[in-house]
Amino acid sequence: MHLPISDGDTLFFDLSAFRARMSRHLDPANPNYGLFFEALDFAYELHAGQRRKSGAPYISHPCSVAEILAHEMHFKDPVILAGALLHDVVEDIPWLALDDVESRFGAKVAELVDGCTKLARYHLDRAALKDLTHSKIFISASRRLGVLIIKLADRLHNLRTLHYLPQTKRQRIAMETVEVYAPIAARLNLYPVKRELYHLALSFLYPKKSKRILHYMREVRNSAQVSQIEAKLEKLLEDSQIEAELRTRPKGLGSYFDPLKRTLDPLYPENYIDFAVILKTSDTLACYNLLGLVHDGFSIIPRSLRDFIANPKANGYRSLHTRLHLSGNNYLIKIRTAEMEEWANGGILRAWEAQKGLSDEHWQDISELLRSIGEYGGAATQRKALIRLSESDEIYTYSPRGDIYYLPKGSIVLDFAYRIHSELGDYCEGATVNTAWAPITQQLKDGDTVEVITSPEPLDVDPDLEELCKTPKARTAINRQLQQRRLRFAEDVGRDILLQEIIRHKHSATVLEGEHIRLILEILNIKDLHELYIQVGQDLISPKLFLYYLETSNAREEPKKQELKDLGGHNIISVSSLDKAIFKFARCCNPLPGLDDVVATLSERGIAFHNRSCRDLYGRHGLQPQQLLDVHWSAGSVWRHPLVFRIHVFEQNFRDLLTSLASLPEQIQIRHISSVVDKHNRQMVWVGVVLHSFEEARKFFSYLPLERTIVDEFGREGGPREFQPESCRPT
Repeated sequence: MHLPISDGDTLFFDLSAFRARMSRHLDPANPNYGLFFEALDFAYELHAGQRRKSGAPYISHPCSVAEILAHEMHFKDPVILAGALLHDVVEDIPWLALDDVESRFGAKVAELVDGCTKLARYHLDRAALKDLTHSKIFISASRRLGVLIIKLADRLHNLRTLHYLPQTKRQRIAMETVEVYAPIAARLNLYPVKRELYHLALSFLYPKKSKRILHYMREVRNSAQVSQIEAKLEKLLEDSQIEAELRTRPKGLGSYFDPLKRTLDPLYPENYIDFAVILKTSDTLACYNLLGLVHDGFSIIPRSLRDFIANPKANGYRSLHTRLHLSGNNYLIKIRTAEMEEWANGGILRAWEAQKGLSDEHWQDISELLRSIGEYGGAATQRKALIRLSESDEIYTYSPRGDIYYLPKGSIVLDFAYRIHSELGDYCEGATVNTAWAPITQQLKDGDTVEVITSPEPLDVDPDLEELCKTPKARTAINRQLQQRRLRFAEDVGRDILLQEIIRHKHSATVLEGEHIRLILEILNIKDLHELYIQVGQDLISPKLFLYYLETSNAREEPKKQELKDLGGHNIISVSSLDKAIFKFARCCNPLPGLDDVVATLSERGIAFHNRSCRDLYGRHGLQPQQLLDVHWSAGSVWRHPLVFRIHVFEQNFRDLLTSLASLPEQIQIRHISSVVDKHNRQMVWVGVVLHSFEEARKFFSYLPLERTIVDEFGREGGPREFQPESCRPT
């Protein structure tokens, strides 16, 4: 049940009634009791005259967020409730600074407000700004969890009033909810919050599908099978004289959401109905006794028992789970005590009062998870994937000493190593799993005992390894190493390009050692030459701009408006090997390694190769000619690691291609070849080949029709993933 909070359905907000309701939730003996009401007066004054899209006074929103925290989440801490009242003031009041909040309400409230305040960097696009805001929220919450709790209540109230917003904004907020807020609520075991977030957001995203599924859920709930199971459980409890409450609940809409396909799927849930038996006792042995009776009375699915009493989940959840099969359908039965039920519904909130109720170990796990998500340096889609993984099913593993470690389902040996310690993951070369040797990429399963084996040399990572890992900590650590590698590469490339440009303009390379360089860097707002090289190597600053200032007689003054003479031609980038973390082959024009007439573009993600004739370079990508680099493949050098290329040849007769490839040099190894039809019903040949140098690449591609050949993917031989044809069927 939700309180009759003013959430946009009325143009009037009754402040006196709100004060009275909140007084019943707060303890007058709390030394911060007055802080909440002082924050209320302050927020009321600041938001005076502001209205929501519904026309309601804006103050109704922060007050509703505070009341959700107090009434529905059972928060009594005046500091967090004050933070909820003030969570929008710095964002919405131009003249108010965070220091003003801190001087009036203290550092804790200011930290909560700061964590909830969106970033405003107007030079970034909306998606990049949103991702940075998510990063800030999770990093702030890793230090003060109240930030995330306030954001969840804030999002819950916004969803309850979302119908007042335009369609496009409703869709955007709803999708952000299912990608970010609902999964993290699940990870914190805030079950009612998670369920409602998913329900409201998915109803806005997929109105027709959600109505059909909700209708189906009602039919399943009222089916004869469910009634039969209920009656049998009630009789079992009565015959055994066990005092317990039986609760039957259909899966929520969130259980039908497939995050990979981004749709509602009626077949997605493993089971459609949960039966929870809540024993009116604190004796955990009674749960096991009832479990035995259930197993005797029902057709239980073998090996479906999950004992979360002996082995609680990482978020503290405790219960016995067992699945039964009846007339072609699976059903889940949960057995728990009343105390376990209270925790299942409230998660950490039930034992947390300003973080004092959390054990050090539990708080450290939560803090580490949130920090890993916040500090992740990859793309926004990958950060959302980390959040989604935090909601996934868990497996339990053991160290040789018997310590238990929970990991997301599908975790590999490297996830386990990082779970124990970051340094152990950085130097992991494998493990013994149940006394047998295992590589870092081997998936773990329930009950595995893992002993990590380290190497004196640090782990050499690549993007495939990051994708295989399932824990935020492992992915963030690997991504950090990849980012450092990209920065080193950008610095080397930027230095080389800048020197080429300097020499092309008849300057000596020693000009970078001149005392006026410091003045140029100051004008460009760049710390030192290292940062200059990196920015040039990421195409964040043009080398011509640096030359423009260099050739100005007085670098301290704003130079006169004059064009730097264009000497024509492109700078050159020499490529000696391919690193998947840095290089990619553009799909707009499908360039091939080792061949002529290939150009490169720079970005913060590394290098993208294009054909010189690519039309998208100046159109969709909007590049200037001087931003292109001529690619020089170092044909004489052998790569440090052989590379496996996955190549598609379109509209190619399989027999003709086999005949052509039969005369390949012996050192070029064909790993796989097959004729397939892609999802567009196009005939093509898929080839997996191992190459050792650009010279070999040039020879290999000379046997193929270049205009119909695409490098789909490449990676190290024996690397984390074996390439397989995707979205294709054999012919």
